[in-house]
Amino acid sequence: MSQSEHTEFSQTDTKIIGEFPCTQTQLRFWVLDQFQPGNPSLNVAVQWEIRGTFRPATIEAAFRKIIQRHEILRTRFVERHGSPYQQVLDSVEFKMSVIDLRHMPADQREQRISSIGQETASAPFDLARGGLFRVTLLMVESKRAFILITAHHICFDGWSIRVLGRELGEIASAIDEDRALELPQLPLQYGDFALWQNEYMSSHGFTVEADFWKAWLNGAPYFELPTDFPRPTVRSTNSKIIAVVKPKDFGDRLQKAARDHRVSLYAYGASIISVVLHRFTGMTDIMFDTQIAGRAHSDLEPMIGVFINNLVMRLPVEPQCTFENHLKRSAEAVMAAVNHQQMPFNKLVELLNPVRDQSRTPLVSVNFNQSKAFLEDRRYGSFELISAPSQSPGAIYDISFSMVGRPSGWRMSIEYNTDLYDEKRMNRMLELWQEVYDEVLDDPTGPLVRNASLIEGKTSTLPRTTAEPFIRTQINQAQEVSELTRSDLSQNSEMASEENIRRRVTEIWAEVLDLSIVAPNENFFALGGHSLAAVRMISRARDSFGMHLSLSDLFKAPTLTGFAQSIIDTSATRKLPRAASGSSPWSVTPYRIGTGTSTVYTLNHPFHYHRLANVLDSKVSVYNINMFGSSAEETTGAKSLETVARQVVEAMNVDAHSGRVSLVGLCVNGVLAMEVARQLRAAGVDVGLTAMIDSWAPGYFLPIPRSRRRLMHIERRVRRMSYFTRKLLGRGIKPLRFLKEFRITRQFLTMLGFDAVRVTPDEVTTTRVIDFLARAAQSYCPQSSGELALFRSQASPAWAKTSCFGWEATLVGDAKVIDLEGWHEDSLNMGGVHKLAAVIESRLLAERA
Repeated sequence: MSQSEHTEFSQTDTKIIGEFPCTQTQLRFWVLDQFQPGNPSLNVAVQWEIRGTFRPATIEAAFRKIIQRHEILRTRFVERHGSPYQQVLDSVEFKMSVIDLRHMPADQREQRISSIGQETASAPFDLARGGLFRVTLLMVESKRAFILITAHHICFDGWSIRVLGRELGEIASAIDEDRALELPQLPLQYGDFALWQNEYMSSHGFTVEADFWKAWLNGAPYFELPTDFPRPTVRSTNSKIIAVVKPKDFGDRLQKAARDHRVSLYAYGASIISVVLHRFTGMTDIMFDTQIAGRAHSDLEPMIGVFINNLVMRLPVEPQCTFENHLKRSAEAVMAAVNHQQMPFNKLVELLNPVRDQSRTPLVSVNFNQSKAFLEDRRYGSFELISAPSQSPGAIYDISFSMVGRPSGWRMSIEYNTDLYDEKRMNRMLELWQEVYDEVLDDPTGPLVRNASLIEGKTSTLPRTTAEPFIRTQINQAQEVSELTRSDLSQNSEMASEENIRRRVTEIWAEVLDLSIVAPNENFFALGGHSLAAVRMISRARDSFGMHLSLSDLFKAPTLTGFAQSIIDTSATRKLPRAASGSSPWSVTPYRIGTGTSTVYTLNHPFHYHRLANVLDSKVSVYNINMFGSSAEETTGAKSLETVARQVVEAMNVDAHSGRVSLVGLCVNGVLAMEVARQLRAAGVDVGLTAMIDSWAPGYFLPIPRSRRRLMHIERRVRRMSYFTRKLLGRGIKPLRFLKEFRITRQFLTMLGFDAVRVTPDEVTTTRVIDFLARAAQSYCPQSSGELALFRSQASPAWAKTSCFGWEATLVGDAKVIDLEGWHEDSLNMGGVHKLAAVIESRLLAERA
């Protein structure tokens, strides 16, 4: 199934009607998405069977009503200064895809249903877009179909499946029967819960929870099972599910046993799992994660949203005790954890601050869940909704045990990471799980391990604990440290000296961790840095050094010295050698090396273009070529644009075998990009597209009378003032930065002693380079240079579109000017970059005729 067949959301003319902090569970999923954007293991996949008389149009209309009823399904997530916020949109246009499989042979149909289910379950979401929810309807017979639902976990959980199913049935049947809908008004929306939890985090109740969990997990080991294959350095989500459906009498025996021992079905199942894990590993301190609904208040029950919380279960096992005694102790432990369920899991990780490891989940590697099916099989009017096993979007844990009770019987399943475990061994685990049930259901008074040979494996021992000291003393401040300078380092990392990089990294860490000083060998996480703090730190480092940094960079080098050195090394490795003659002032910085042969070269403005590497197809390599490291002597005097372009081509060092190339330039750099493209084509290089942003043809304004040009200049200043004023009022820019945008206010504040508004060395260099290129372009006579894409920011007048920036005589074929929001460099924000990337990809990755 192609991606276009998935549910589509349109966000044209959407309006933000509310903004809220993220809940703690949302924060966890957001941080996980930062590690791996679009991670499919963060999806929730649901599959229902629908039987009877129904109309796809009615089902779609019911889903639209549900989306409008629950704000969380119209929510997107934005980042500001390293912290995420959720924004509720007034509407999102929803479209359910319908795939007709009725004419497919029956023996092929099931396989097709499975493959479509897997594809819809694993297709990624972009958290910055509203509508993290999609639906596909598979018609298999005239009165039978499957509904495939995928939602991002940041807005949906298991309980939400039950709410969604009930509302879908009620709304669809009401539409078909042309009767009034009987669903009560929701007492709350998800944003209300987010505000409540935000207040709770500073309450005495949270302090009590923290004290319990510190004691509960004091001295606990990291629990994991021995693996069959070497553990990769970065955890993958590759997984497989094996399962068995138990006969109905198994469910009857299980419920009777739980009643007889006066424990919940979950406590009984958790006791069994602890015995299974003991027999498989020989360990006696058994730990695993479990998920709890988190809807203690009745007002939360009818809501769709993510309320679940992870609880770490810690169940000690004494091999010679009876199962009855073990069950009693396990039930008490389960109840203690459940009674303290208000501690958000990500806060627990922050509190305990374990050693971070990209190859492992925090605290534990095993998960266990047991519940009845979330969707109750039920008839609604002329159709019936039936729960069905869904596809897995990917593994979060090394191993996850699940028991789901359905009318057909209990389904026992194990999802395991295929990079770690062999299927044969996992099948043995599934058998052992069933064997333990059979033993204790037959004789609960026998010992947990009746024969030492029952131990399946050896203990997995790791030198890590989950309860490091919780309060670190302040760093000894005997050594005087000079005040860190707060000058903004270069937008181009190549201009920052190694010492300045170390100073700025130290400053960032001190700010984020709220410490007065940070010693060179201190570990970010040992200083109390948690995942969200790490995201904030990385965000500030990106802004300071103008290079793409990720959380994995911090995990690889978690000490202050190591992280600073990694930035220095990255800066150095991104500098490719100059031409052999040593005369070129241009240096090449790779933003990303793609998996394919196509390459995008951006000219100057290195800080702004690094975003492009994040949104372009992974096949495409992205480089920046700039002369911001050039000396003043190299940008004085007069050179022709052709000569400058030759220097760029030499620095690129590409030939006819290098694959397809595209170039991007802003303002005069766009004119330079055109000439570079011409020289590359003359050398036999395959140039796909030249993208020019606010790039006017040289000499275009000369024939215009001076008085008219003066009016155009005044009109531009008015538009610029209006643009930045609106941005200030919309809190898109800080007041000081706003004042710095205008020469008169900058001069005035400089006279008053505001150093922060002074022109920085980087800004001086930028002006010097742009002036040099502008002089070179004055006498340039453009020639036909292949395919051009012209972009207009709000800095250029509307009539630039009709005049094509003066390039009519040079354009090959029909060309249109594409609008970008933002003023000049501002147009290269995330929205503008996405639009730019879409145009580049459409040309760069297109098949040659």
